This record gives sequence, structure tokens and C-alpha cells, in this order.
Amino acid sequence: MNPLFKIKSHIHLSDVGQDAKIRLGNLVDKFQNAGWIHFQELQKRLPSMDPRLLYFVVSQKVDIHTVPSLNEPVVLQSFITDANRFKITRLVEIRDAAKKLIASQIEDAFVVNKLTGKIARLPENYPIHLMVDDLKKLTFHRDKIDVPAGGHQTESNFRVLPRDVDNYGHMNNARYLDLIAEHPDRIREVSINYLHPAKLGMELEYLRTQVDQSVFYTVRNGKQIMSKIKLALK
Repeated sequence: MNPLFKIKSHIHLSDVGQDAKIRLGNLVDKFQNAGWIHFQELQKRLPSMDPRLLYFVVSQKVDIHTVPSLNEPVVLQSFITDANRFKITRLVEIRDAAKKLIASQIEDAFVVNKLTGKIARLPENYPIHLMVDDLKKLTFHRDKIDVPAGGHQTESNFRVLPRDVDNYGHMNNARYLDLIAEHPDRIREVSINYLHPAKLGMELEYLRTQVDQSVFYTVRNGKQIMSKIKLALK
């Protein structure tokens, strides 16, 4: 199949910083929104999932080629590139009006039982093949992030508020990037490992470490590591 999903959008005033260019968290919001709408459209053509099951994203990788500016028209394309009973891989691309690639995101998600928090699986007869785009050949790719020990660290804090929480009761993944100090113009690539879902009221501590052209963020709730972020700078 070729179940391509495509929507048109543009860069809103609420997406940009003082330089009129999109902020990192808002860029990822674009990916998340397209992926979410795409999945809802797919669900209309597929059997209903057990309401206890959800997809928990365990990794994201964002490549930034150019940073879009205020009012710039963009086209978002979403593809499920690989899927089985346990997990899916999704690619979302953002292109300009001339169809030139601006940025792309690959994310991997496991099927999880939201009551137990444990990895689950879809039924054996679930028609998973109807989700997958046959023209895209990207499989599960999670890159494990190892934060260097002993480097100089700076710290900031963030409390999860109601506006940060998504439909699953977890903090929206894009909100992890709101405290990133680096501007998208400086970033070539973002990789994120999600270990545990952040929830309403949690106090998240960000520890930043830079080694040459790589910047690492460890996000903790108390002693528990929630996620690890790696930025490759230009």
C-alpha cells in the first residue's frame, strides 16, 4: 500500500521566537500534529484497538536542513514505514512550497498497556500491513544515547502543567524541547530517547553537557531519568 498522508500548513506567530523563526519545540509540534492526524485517519480504516493499548514513543530523530520563518507555507507528509504487533516506525517530512525538504522526523513507538505500563501486542489477526507505506523502507532504528560522564553541567527546571499534557495523560514530547538553549539554526540533528512518560505535576530537572559539537541533556524527575537528548550542532 501507499497510505501517504499530506496536509498543508504555515508557520504561525505562536510558533516563532523574536527572530521570526520557528522554535525547536514548535517544529516538533508540527511533526506530532501531522503524525497524530495521520494515525486517526488510519484508524478509520482499521479495526478498533483495545482501549487499554496505546503507542509510547521511545525514540525520535529530527534532521533540520533549514529553519522555516513566520508565515512560510509548508507541506507535511506522514508515512508509517514499518510496523508489527509490537511497534511502529513513522516518518514525517516538512517541505516548502517548492517541495524542498526543510526537516524530517523519524520516531519509533512500542505498543504499551496504559494500565500496567508494560509492553503489549496487537492481536495476531490485526491487519498491520494496511498501515505501512510500501515505498518507504525505514525500520526500527533507535540510537542509544550515552551522555559523557564528568563534563561541565548546567541545570534548569521545568514543572509539567495541564497545558503540557497530551490525550494519553503524558507530557507532549515536544515540550521536552522547550528548555533547550540552542536555536534550531545551530542544530543539524536532534536525537531523543524516552525512558518513562512525564506526567502532570512532575518537576523535571535538565542537566546540560557539551562536548565539542555535541550537546547532551539528561532530563530527570528526582533520581529517575525520564529522557536523554542529543543535539548535533552545525
